[in-house]
Amino acid sequence: MEAKPLISRHIGPDLNQIHLALVDCARQFRYAARNVPGTDSAATETLHRQSPLPHPPLPRFLGSVGHLADSLLETAETYAGHAIPPLQDHWKLPVDVDIDAESLTHCPADTKRIRSYSAVYYAAAKRFMLRAGAADVLIFEHRINESFIAFCETSRALSSAEPVIVAPQLCAVSDVCQMFARLGLSLIDKHPIRSARFVELPDVVAPWWLIAEPNAYVFLLLGLLGCAKRLCPDALPAEPDKALSLAADILGTRESKFRELLRERAPEAALTQEFASIVKFL
Repeated sequence: MEAKPLISRHIGPDLNQIHLALVDCARQFRYAARNVPGTDSAATETLHRQSPLPHPPLPRFLGSVGHLADSLLETAETYAGHAIPPLQDHWKLPVDVDIDAESLTHCPADTKRIRSYSAVYYAAAKRFMLRAGAADVLIFEHRINESFIAFCETSRALSSAEPVIVAPQLCAVSDVCQMFARLGLSLIDKHPIRSARFVELPDVVAPWWLIAEPNAYVFLLLGLLGCAKRLCPDALPAEPDKALSLAADILGTRESKFRELLRERAPEAALTQEFASIVKFL
């Protein structure tokens, strides 16, 4: 007789997000502990001896933040390893980033479709970063899901405010590019990629951008690929991983342009135009 699982299937994803949050919290503790003044480390003592100004005494418990982080991380990983089965392994297979963003604007209440698309973005982002050379990646899928929900709400508000267009086919390219630009900016604002550790330089054209700003790099990449999939699928390789690599090469060659438009006060229009020009080139 098969043993009944201790945890219901419908709460498994939520528990997995709790595990991810605990791990992220522990990492933040660990990073903070490295910069806590007043600890007993040799480097801190040397710094205090060299400093001419006295420092006020700090509570002793600040020095134990690192131990707290280790305990929290061990507890979270133990809890996840024994109580939760692996739920987010869909990134291990090639991911076809074929997102019908237009359907989301017409069906913002379709939570099942939103979750399926956010799962695709999660899987594609994680697979791309790991294949690019990352040894460890922490991505919050629920933040990607929140970004899709925010995109749907914004698109619905804009569509209700805009006048009806008589011939929508005349501006189909700009509409698709605008939707993916808006979705990409929504994802970048939510910062779903919490951390990424590289043991060597990524195998992409713009490695430092991927290391320094993974959210901007990855979600611009997925937005560009989504545009191309909707507007010119024949111009892309049939294999999903090769399509991701091609989009990464294009993004890397235009790194300075993308960085510049992200710093603009209203980047959506500029990003839409840039996506449209790349799709036209393809």
